[in-house]
Amino acid sequence: MSNWKLEKSTIAIDETNHAQYQIHIYDLIPDKIDENVPTIYIQANVHGAELQGNMAIFKLLNLLEDEEIHARIRMIPNANPYATSVKMGTYTYGRFNPITGDNWNRMYLNLFAQKEGQGFISEEEIKACENKQAYKELLKNKFSEYRSYHKAYGIDENKQLFITLQELASDADIVLDLHTAGVGCRYIYGPDYLKEKMADFNFPFHLVIPPEFGGAMDEACFFPWVKFHEVHQSQNAFESYTLELGSEEVIDSKAGQIDAINIYNYLVKRGVIASDQINTKENTQYFCELKNYKGFFSPSAGFIEYHKAPGEKFKKGEKIMSVYHFDKLESLEEVISPIIAPCDGIVINHAPSSNVKRGMSILEAFTNFTLKES
Repeated sequence: MSNWKLEKSTIAIDETNHAQYQIHIYDLIPDKIDENVPTIYIQANVHGAELQGNMAIFKLLNLLEDEEIHARIRMIPNANPYATSVKMGTYTYGRFNPITGDNWNRMYLNLFAQKEGQGFISEEEIKACENKQAYKELLKNKFSEYRSYHKAYGIDENKQLFITLQELASDADIVLDLHTAGVGCRYIYGPDYLKEKMADFNFPFHLVIPPEFGGAMDEACFFPWVKFHEVHQSQNAFESYTLELGSEEVIDSKAGQIDAINIYNYLVKRGVIASDQINTKENTQYFCELKNYKGFFSPSAGFIEYHKAPGEKFKKGEKIMSVYHFDKLESLEEVISPIIAPCDGIVINHAPSSNVKRGMSILEAFTNFTLKES
């Protein structure tokens, strides 16, 4: 029998002349909170076409229906409703803001790059925070300070959304940002200090990134805690990840059940759920550092065929893609331009379209990867 109640709140996050866009926040609040158990924040669908995280949240909520939890869990499906509403024919445009052209997941606020009085956090202020709760309050105050400073002239539409999401996540000890690739497999981004812990998700592929700020949600959440523990010379237990759940423009309930079980089991391991893990297939786990995560770019315009699916390995010298030039039919040997692998690797994702222009990003792969040690 569950020991928690579900509270729903709504925030108006964006608007156009004829519509207001809201996010819906679902808080799972236990009867009694164990202060030693991490608070959880999960959001999905910041990129408009990346839908599968919503299914994972729904399935996870179903799994939790009769379970006891020891900490607050906050879930936000469809965290960027304006992005999901931008359609071009049947295609959802929503990776980039159609007004500014900015990537929706590169616009979070770096408090350490601001100016004094505009949200900046100094080393002295961090030193004055004797515990995690005091630091969380400082973060909240700095978001308010940023808002207050910019109130007279207004905050641009990108920052308005993302400061709100950062504020909603500011009480958490673990942050999960659910995304998908264009056409992709299941993989996870995590900072190098969490390399061992990220294996608890049972994802097959792990991209290990430096603990630095690059504009994405996972970085915006863990970077302040990297700074905190550097100043206090303590061990960083804060966890923040990007979970990539397959391909965009797809809702898959069966895959969503597996995604939810993997997240559920992770939360059991963190003491958040008072239950045993759910039996599921254990994946072989591969790890790749960011410097070895290689992108392929189309050498010419044309129509591309992908010979390897996400999750499949390739060997050096193997043909992994072919670009077709149907304007050269008078010379059949010039129609096909093969793209050859320069080294061994694993395809992680590729572009959703076969219609490519020169220089377009078409495929990303692990190279020089390692296996999880048993």
